[in-house]
Amino acid sequence: MRIWLVAGFTLVGAVTAGLVYLFVADASEQVIEQRASEFAAGRISRLAEELSKPGADQERVVAKANSGGSSVWYVDSERQVIAPQDKDFPDGSTYQGALDTALSGGRTTEEIDDAQVILVSLPLVDELGSTFALVARYSRPALFQSALDSIRSEALWAAIIALVSGTLIGFVIASLITVRLKLLASQADRLASGDFDVSLPVSGRDEIGDLARSLDSMRLALKENFGVLTADRDKLTAIFDGLNDAVMVIDREGLVRFYNSSAADLLETDGSPPGPVRGPARRAISEGFAAHPALRIGDRAYAMQARSLPDENAVLVVLRDRTDEMRKEFAERDFVSNAAHELRNPLAGISGAIEVLQSGAKDDPVALEHFLERLASDADRMTRLTQSLLTLARVEAIGSGEIEVVDVGKAVEDVREAVEPPPPGIEFVVRAESGLAATADPTLIRQVMIGLVTNAFKNTPPPGRVMLTAVRTGEGEVLIEVSDTGVGIPQAEVDRVFERFYRRTESRSQEGFGLGLAIARRMTDVMGGEMGADSVEGEGSTFWVRLPMAEMKETPVA
Repeated sequence: MRIWLVAGFTLVGAVTAGLVYLFVADASEQVIEQRASEFAAGRISRLAEELSKPGADQERVVAKANSGGSSVWYVDSERQVIAPQDKDFPDGSTYQGALDTALSGGRTTEEIDDAQVILVSLPLVDELGSTFALVARYSRPALFQSALDSIRSEALWAAIIALVSGTLIGFVIASLITVRLKLLASQADRLASGDFDVSLPVSGRDEIGDLARSLDSMRLALKENFGVLTADRDKLTAIFDGLNDAVMVIDREGLVRFYNSSAADLLETDGSPPGPVRGPARRAISEGFAAHPALRIGDRAYAMQARSLPDENAVLVVLRDRTDEMRKEFAERDFVSNAAHELRNPLAGISGAIEVLQSGAKDDPVALEHFLERLASDADRMTRLTQSLLTLARVEAIGSGEIEVVDVGKAVEDVREAVEPPPPGIEFVVRAESGLAATADPTLIRQVMIGLVTNAFKNTPPPGRVMLTAVRTGEGEVLIEVSDTGVGIPQAEVDRVFERFYRRTESRSQEGFGLGLAIARRMTDVMGGEMGADSVEGEGSTFWVRLPMAEMKETPVA
């Protein structure tokens, strides 16, 4: 802008100087044309002043005046030419008359030769009183051109000075304007980048000052609006990050524009959406909506809904993790199926025995005794199954349980006394560190250990050994282990032994229902602990429980 302003001022100065030059030259030409005689008289008067100066070099002064169509004679009272010495005075009557007039003390100015020549004469008197005559003949065109050249030269210099002055003034004014505009622009750039605390130069009552005040008003309004938008954005971000559902916005090119914290783990390493989501997302863009009840992403299942956002040219995808929900549904269905299956067998046995007895077997003492024993056995089996199911239901209803500080050593001794004596040929060893305490439910921890020890007795053929130990770990936990030297479990089935109603008929053919370990693990979960197993088939198994360690109180729960 500074360059354009300077160029504009220079152009205005140039046009003005040119117009002034032309006007002055034209007007001067007319004035000189009209007053050529006066101009000639003025020139000879100035020449007379130079000759009258003391010590003036008359020959040089006159020789200087004899140029450019001018002829000058300096004559004494004796009509002798003093200067120029190499030039005689003309004999014509006109010239002689002008000389006589000057010597007699008069002045003459007349135009001769069709007004093309101006003849001028005037007297000069020295300090001694002697009279001299100065006679000059000027060619009108030469006189005119000389004067005009002088005026034009002065006018040209005046135009150049005006042009330079205009340029300098334009540069100063342009600099003052552009400095303010550049400062305003730099502050506006900071405002555009989001710095709403920038200070705008609002001084001055001109248009730039008005612009600065308008920008400052806009800055204050934007600051307030952006504050509201930022607060709303932070609220939305907090809401989205607090959702358990994964939320992401995907554009038509497949790039993720937005995602919350729950969706971060689902994205590919390059930030692109997970592969199974891309197809439904493209379908949602074209059709407006897409959904999937159980979309598999990795080892998890998600319910997906995708809705088109036409204004954003993108699609909103919401993924809800249904893995645990579906596992629970499957587990509940399996539980009901397995429970019905387990109840069906004893019910069928009871129904069969009753039918046989009703058909006449009750009259046979031997048959009656046999079927009564079968009825008692099936009823006992149903009772134990019902008790196991009730125990599992109670554990599920407990939730977090009654967490207290439990003396693990005392709880282990209570288990030693509570379990039935081991079968012949089975050695039972109990070891617990002294002063060992854990945060747990006192009733549940005993039931867990009793169940693990009872299972170990059942699955350890003599001669063998079962060990119950409780020690501290380096991770601030209490480790309780029940190990045996029994038949062991195949590695592929170690985790399955904790499933409800799971039994290995090949090596563990006891009459259990497959609920004991499932109940024990659930009890451990309720207490905030962890339960697992390690086993080598044919060598034995070790079931372990990890519970948070606690400081021993003066009166811990026994």
